[in-house]
Amino acid sequence: MKFLVPIVAGFAVAGCAWFHPPAAPEVEAVAPAAYYQHVGVAGEVASPAERAACKAAGGEISREGLRGWEHCVQTYPDAGKTCSDHDDCLGTCRYDGPSAPPGSKVTGACQVRDVAFGCYTLVEKGKLGYAICAD
Repeated sequence: MKFLVPIVAGFAVAGCAWFHPPAAPEVEAVAPAAYYQHVGVAGEVASPAERAACKAAGGEISREGLRGWEHCVQTYPDAGKTCSDHDDCLGTCRYDGPSAPPGSKVTGACQVRDVAFGCYTLVEKGKLGYAICAD
């Protein structure tokens, strides 16, 4: 019996060495999601550093709004994607379809450029909001 305990213990340890947990399933390498980082302009005119950062982010400096201040304008990676709420987009979910009363069930498209200026109608929780104009 004294010899049996070490032998059984030896098989138990050896068994652990032979056990291999199931391999994790192969995951196909997927390109990272499109990257977007807002680049702001602090004053009326973009500084050389702000211009460089805007260009590096794929944007362009443009005068926007009634004040005509310079902004770094970028296209959202999800621009034009079908949406039913702002949570579906990096920007806002906007309606650009036939005229319909507010509250109508609609789908929208994700905002194209990261500029809030202009007139548009938002889609929230699958329903048409009121048209707004922002400067």
